[in-house]
This record gives sequence, C-alpha cells and structure tokens, in this order.
Amino acid sequence: MINNVTIIGGGRVGGSIQKRCDERGVSAAVVLRTNFENWCKSTESIGDVLVVATKDNVLESIVEQIALLRTNSLAGVLVLHVNGSADVDVLSPLHAAGAITAAAHPFQTFSSNDPTALDGIGWGVQCSDEAWPRTRAFVEMLGGLPWLLADVTHERKLRYHAAAVAASNFTYAAYELARKLAEDANIPANVFLAPIMKRTVDNATHALSKHEAFSITGPLARGDVDGVRRQFEAIPSEQRDLYRHLSLALLAVVGERLGEETRLEMQRVLG
Repeated sequence: MINNVTIIGGGRVGGSIQKRCDERGVSAAVVLRTNFENWCKSTESIGDVLVVATKDNVLESIVEQIALLRTNSLAGVLVLHVNGSADVDVLSPLHAAGAITAAAHPFQTFSSNDPTALDGIGWGVQCSDEAWPRTRAFVEMLGGLPWLLADVTHERKLRYHAAAVAASNFTYAAYELARKLAEDANIPANVFLAPIMKRTVDNATHALSKHEAFSITGPLARGDVDGVRRQFEAIPSEQRDLYRHLSLALLAVVGERLGEETRLEMQRVLG
C-alpha cells in the first residue's frame, strides 16, 4: 500500500505525478530546487516512495547529495528516477544505503503537468526482482502500464529513449514545416492541418496495433519524381532545407519499394 510519496523536482513530469497522487488519495510532497538542500538536511520522513524527477544533467549529483545527507532515512524506501536514458545503476548510492531502487520512465511527451498524460501509457522499468512488485504497483496507481525491460544494455536503453524522441519530438519538424507552408498558402492551419495530422496519427496507431506497414501517401511514396520536383521548386527558399531533409528521411523509409532508378532520381531532385 502506497500512502506517502516524495517527489524531487516540480517540473512537468513531477507535477503530473503529484497531481495524480492527489487524485488517488496518496499524500505527495514536492521538493523544489530552491528547498532541496533544506530537505536533505531535515529529518522528516521520505515516505513509501521517493521519485527523482530532475533533468538528466543533475540526476547524478542529486542522487549523491541524497545518499550523503539522507542515509538514515532510506532503508526500505522505493526510490525511482523517471529519466528515459539513464540506467538504474545511477541510483546505486541509494541502494547501498538500503533503498529499493528502480528506473521507471513514462513513455510520454509532457507539455504541462496535466495528470491525464499518465493515463494508459507504457513505463519502461529497470529494476531487481525485489523492486518489481512495488514499482509495478506504483506505476499502476498512476494509471500507467509497467513494462519490465529485459536484457537492457546501456546502448539499448539509449535506443529505447530515442524511440520516444522519434515518436514525439521529431514529428514537430514536419508540423512546423506544414504550418509555415500553410501560412504561405494563406490557409488557416487549425482548419486544414489539424484534421490531417489527427488522421495520420490514427492511421499510424491502427498500423501499430495490427503490426502493419504505415500507410504513407503523397508524391514521394508514389515515386512521382516530377511531382516532388515541382513541390520543391515551388516552396519558399527558406523552407527548402527542411523539406529536403524530411523528404530524404522519408525516402530512406520507402525507397526500397520505389526501385533503384526512381530512388536515385528522387535523391538527385532533392540533392
């Protein structure tokens, strides 16, 4: 049973977790950067779970300070960090002090501290057999789907996080190009772009659920070299680099189905 949670970091992820704990009737205290040193020096109880929700570049130093100053209050506490690319080993100093440790990453993009972002999402978990039941229970309490990452090397963990980046952040490069071209074409982006973006995500979600190829459309996917050339020449010069890079990335995905001659001609057009 989880009754009390302490969260180090009040950003989007930490804030979402804090709000979800409140909704579930679990007491959650947030420790901000401004009062972190005072918290380290205090003797107040950490609770059942300690969530370290800080940026990657300060995670190690935060862990070291907790291990140094809160050693006597870590025994039996489930300590987890929510960083996507860091291994569970970064928590070793806390494990040595008696904590039960886990890396538990919410596979989600957070634009705010809205707790609904936690609903039904996968969490990639690295932990020992001892830590798994409690980590699983905590993630499920938050509304997530815990997935124990098996045979995880450091390189594979980085690939895991890269998958999240590709599925969320990389898409914004295409969206930004679409928005700028919509503005240039004098059409309202919310009317024209939002429905096609939503349909694209729906199509991709369906393909993933059926283990099917993505239904990619448009002149490049059809092998219409002249159509791609005319588009490329028509768009403003300041947008061409982004169009070129995105098109070449798409060509790398669909190139095999086009045939060697068409693929090479497409590369020359975009060159």
